Amino acid sequence: MSDTTDTTTNTNITSFLDAVGRTIVGTLVAEQTTDSILAIQNPVVLHVVPQDQSGRMSVQLLPIFFREFLADKTADVTFFFKKATITETSIEAFDFRLQAQYTQMFNKSNIFVPPAAGQVAPVAGQAPNSVINLFDE
Repeated sequence: MSDTTDTTTNTNITSFLDAVGRTIVGTLVAEQTTDSILAIQNPVVLHVVPQDQSGRMSVQLLPIFFREFLADKTADVTFFFKKATITETSIEAFDFRLQAQYTQMFNKSNIFVPPAAGQVAPVAGQAPNSVINLFDE
């Protein structure tokens, strides 16, 4: 299993292949990991998509569980993977761009927390309680 420490956030970012062959990247939770279980906080799937005919590729990180479904949008999610069903990797370090993209995804200051139910945040330059028509009728 790969394990690289992000010196800016002091986290252990790791990767492995899950049972269906997806590359999973996440923060290793050492204190919850056992001989048979790998605890990964905020896991994402590394998704590679061809960009065009030139053979260039685009890399996307897709969360396994979206924060939008949590009551506390800033909470971290930990998944427990059975070590018997994963394939460990020997990656020593990740490219800084991949590491930065992962760290940015889970940066608490970037998480949008919507207003409480029944409250609507006014849009800049818009009068409160004004109606916005989405379609011409």
